[in-house]
Amino acid sequence: MEEEVNSDGQRRYRTAVSYDEHMSSHFHSWKEDFTEKPERFTETIKRCKKYGLVERCKFVPSRLATEEDMRVYHTEELIDILEKSQFLPLEEMRKLSRLYDYLYFHKDIYTNARLALGCTIDLVEQVVTGKVLNGFAIVRPPGHHAMSNEFNGYCYLNNVATAAKLAVKKHGLKRILILDWDVHHGQGIQYCFYDNPNVLYISIHKYLDGKEWPYLRESDYDHTGEGTGVGFNVNIPLNVIGCGNCDYMAVFHQIILPIAYEFDPELVIVSAGYDAALGCPEGEMEVTPVCFAHFVSLLSSLAGGKLCLVLEGGYCIDTLAEGVALSLKTLLGDPCPLLEPLGSPHPRTRESILNVIKTLRPHWKCLQFQGQLSDSVVSEFKGVLDWPPQ
Repeated sequence: MEEEVNSDGQRRYRTAVSYDEHMSSHFHSWKEDFTEKPERFTETIKRCKKYGLVERCKFVPSRLATEEDMRVYHTEELIDILEKSQFLPLEEMRKLSRLYDYLYFHKDIYTNARLALGCTIDLVEQVVTGKVLNGFAIVRPPGHHAMSNEFNGYCYLNNVATAAKLAVKKHGLKRILILDWDVHHGQGIQYCFYDNPNVLYISIHKYLDGKEWPYLRESDYDHTGEGTGVGFNVNIPLNVIGCGNCDYMAVFHQIILPIAYEFDPELVIVSAGYDAALGCPEGEMEVTPVCFAHFVSLLSSLAGGKLCLVLEGGYCIDTLAEGVALSLKTLLGDPCPLLEPLGSPHPRTRESILNVIKTLRPHWKCLQFQGQLSDSVVSEFKGVLDWPPQ
């Protein structure tokens, strides 16, 4: 059941949701066909309401993130630029936008970025404190590319990184898993926790041997953290387009779940982008909306079910809306729809899985005997590094 009655006669919900209708107000003023557009939000909320999901959830009211909230990860200079951007004339907004990668400014960006961050922080707080079991912050703009001192990739404030840092600071959590299944690497989250063993960051993303945005060498599998954080940054690069359910499920079962179970998190936060979904022009992948529900189901057995999803990307409106709705249904405890039979993952996906396993084997017991293939099998994959390294 998604709710029960407590001793005071009040309903106690299983799942929370947080959003604000105002998040649809910003748009790209000088490029009408820009993919990050209001319909991403409005159609997603409409789909969730159509399926009767929102009414089954505890609604966490939105609020503007405070300056103190923003300073948890971001610099004073970045916050100041964001605040002042709302008052700029259009031509000045265009000039400011050109200073950053894949970004635009609008008079409502400052407000909506603060709303997105406030919703995320408060939803995570509901889960950490046991008010609900799990929840979904359906927010816009996204946040996982935003760095401490730089806007990037449609992102202004890093919702997930900030909420995770606050959970550590306020509640003393020692083990937080952040899983980023957005099709693009969330470098803002990686940079935030790169030397931190208390936060395990796992990202599965399109890499194309470094030819995919954001074109960072540090998005590859061999960037695993630094200092005491070595082994707690897990990049799973996908080097071909068209990866589908079988590729993602192989990654889940061979890498994500074994490491996650060994880490034994107290809280799981998902940077839930849906741009790996079928039909997304930016992702060029073929994951079906149903498969995202299965991702949620697989993660729900971790951390006693304390699971927070936070919306990131997704630019095919139909598969975005359906993917979010099916994810929310799964959080509510509904059974997942059946997946079509899975084929075999692409050889380049198998290559990436082996590379990740071999690179991280010294740091995770669960990988000690995984992927121990004969030389004849390994030789099929020319991109697999030698183990042990020479």
